[in-house]
Amino acid sequence: MPPAHREGDPGTSHGCHLPPTPLIIPEIRLPFAGPPARTDSDRLRKHALAWAQRYGLIGRRGAYRLSTTSLLDLGMALCGRAPTDRAEILVCWYLWALTLDDRIDDGPWAESGELDRFITAVQDLTESGCADPSGKVSRFDDPMLVALVDDLWPQTKCWGGERWRHRLMRHLIQHLRAQATLVRMRETDTALTLAEYLPLRRDSFGALFFFDLIDAAETLDPYEHSADIEWWNTLREHGADIIAWTNDIHSIAKDVVCGERFNLVSIIADTAGIDWPAAIEAAHQMVNTVVAQFTAVAAQHASHRPGVATDPDRLRQVVRAAGDWHQTVSRYRLHATDSTAQANRQVDLKLTPPTLKSRQFEIDPYPLYERLRTTLPIAYDEPTDVWLVSRHVDVKAALTHPGASNNNYAWQIGPLLGHTMVAMDGCEHAQHRALLSPSFRSKALVALKASIISVTTDLLAHMRGRPQVDLIADFTAALPVRVMAHALGLPAGTCEEVAQLKSWCSIGFAYMGNYRQDPALLTGGLSNRDSFYDFIQPHIDARRAEPKVDLISQLLAAQVDGQPLSETYVRAYCAILMTAGSETSHGALANLIVNLLNEPGVKDAVMADPDLMDNALAETLRRNPPLQLILREARESLELPSGTIPSGATLACLIGSANRDPDQFTDPDTFNMSRTHQATSHFAFGAGRHFCLGSMLARMEITISARMLLQTFPNVRWAPGFQPTERGFLNRCPDRLEVLL
Repeated sequence: MPPAHREGDPGTSHGCHLPPTPLIIPEIRLPFAGPPARTDSDRLRKHALAWAQRYGLIGRRGAYRLSTTSLLDLGMALCGRAPTDRAEILVCWYLWALTLDDRIDDGPWAESGELDRFITAVQDLTESGCADPSGKVSRFDDPMLVALVDDLWPQTKCWGGERWRHRLMRHLIQHLRAQATLVRMRETDTALTLAEYLPLRRDSFGALFFFDLIDAAETLDPYEHSADIEWWNTLREHGADIIAWTNDIHSIAKDVVCGERFNLVSIIADTAGIDWPAAIEAAHQMVNTVVAQFTAVAAQHASHRPGVATDPDRLRQVVRAAGDWHQTVSRYRLHATDSTAQANRQVDLKLTPPTLKSRQFEIDPYPLYERLRTTLPIAYDEPTDVWLVSRHVDVKAALTHPGASNNNYAWQIGPLLGHTMVAMDGCEHAQHRALLSPSFRSKALVALKASIISVTTDLLAHMRGRPQVDLIADFTAALPVRVMAHALGLPAGTCEEVAQLKSWCSIGFAYMGNYRQDPALLTGGLSNRDSFYDFIQPHIDARRAEPKVDLISQLLAAQVDGQPLSETYVRAYCAILMTAGSETSHGALANLIVNLLNEPGVKDAVMADPDLMDNALAETLRRNPPLQLILREARESLELPSGTIPSGATLACLIGSANRDPDQFTDPDTFNMSRTHQATSHFAFGAGRHFCLGSMLARMEITISARMLLQTFPNVRWAPGFQPTERGFLNRCPDRLEVLL
């Protein structure tokens, strides 16, 4: 049986119930000398960043972060005295591992067996050198696998003999499998004893793998004599434990706030039934003990082989470098508001914000929002380098502030589509917005209304005679895709065409919201764009030769400063309109249907008075907005009611939080269609000069289709045993809506 949870237990906290007193993080002094400074550090850093961007492991934002922080310092410290050519490869290995660690920690990529499949691919690639019988790795494979098989492994495998390669790959696979085991245990809420955790933690950190790399990079072979194998293994296991446990102690505050249960401190607290300060001290004593054991084992080598002081010295240097890095780098320490307390190594978790990288934002962000609004309304989220703005009054001020810019889209979507309206400000933005605005107003809406009715009628007709359907697959996902495709003049008459357009839109939308900077989205977004552009090019060419009454023709006829839009702009705007016009409308319609069927009396009231559908949608957009946040960049210092955002900072306007702010909305978690004057002050469509261009179309599309659904199937209800669950953060809505008709 797992131990009973106490207040502040990471197993249940999710960042909401925290230890009642500040945690004091001890200063861990390791009695080892650090590695020598390298004169080629700048070259190593530049090489690694260029390499990672070339393979799509990081984007513009990630490269900037790595170039302006100390995150890469440990990678360079691992190089020791290795020649520059091998040091460059070693730092790339380090960045590869760092990126993989982020993907695993951030969820949801590693879940549902995805990490296990990745491990199998790594084994196949390193054993055979290719992912398929043809001997070629697809350019659309996971970029981390492409980097591994195209670059890292071919350049590394010749560093040592067969025995070394076998040991290297054994340690890499052990590292990956330990990570996968911890992911499965998180998914199943499995408890771990200390004895179970320690070997898992040693492997999951990956130090043994890097010890092997370091040996080869410096052309050392500490396993040259078979009699030394057991001795060296023991020494390295002690070194790996020092590094991993030191990491746990320094990252305990972050782990507690993020709901991470697998940390040496929390495992000790659980298994020993002691409080947090005592558990931290016990973990610190474990580190001191293993340091003493390491020192004793290393001394045996000095007496056994006098004058040979290679590997123990390098291990000492690596362990010291890792300890210093964990103690100082911000990656493992969330920033508390009280800087004085932090300087004294005291961390008050109540003043430490949750991070957007927390999986809990995907599962249920609303408790985190409440804590932010109450305690930390303006808070810096270090792991994403973003300021969190959570109160309604602050979100409104930020979205409408003249000093708040859309320049953040330069890294969000710029690499994908170039400089477009979404990243523009001022007169440039106004000119480009004026080109598109008439297409979503007055007479244009009449034609779009006819398209909405026609598409909805067709979708509903295909449901007739079927006792049970999934309204996501059969209705909400297809409807906005078909409507926007019709508006642009693109074909969407077959299931295959709709599915392809939907896929393009989903991937493009995920790319734009890739604040976690997942490599698969970075590279997948670019190939997805190219595929979509190949699809629309013939239609652009046809409209240029023979214009019609559609948005592509209007874009080709539009002019800015007397000049027509370039074809680059035309393609990009087609992609933006197709994506923005489908993804959030699908989510909003799905959330509206949930409220119609779940909230007592709402469905009956709307069927009795169809005009109430407008109220139901407004309240849905307030309480259950599909888009949970909007990013902005501060061109200047922004003075908001609850605090200040520094100039140049990126800020996340948490509209999902602002829409449930009790200072703005009475009983905000309750669905209430009668709050008409309050519900319209939500931020589901943004605010200010960047207010959603297609908001009128979206409202019309969602209300008409929902009314027609109820009119056609008045007895629609949940399938037996089914209850919808909101998922996601970028586009939060259910992924299934199983109903009986």
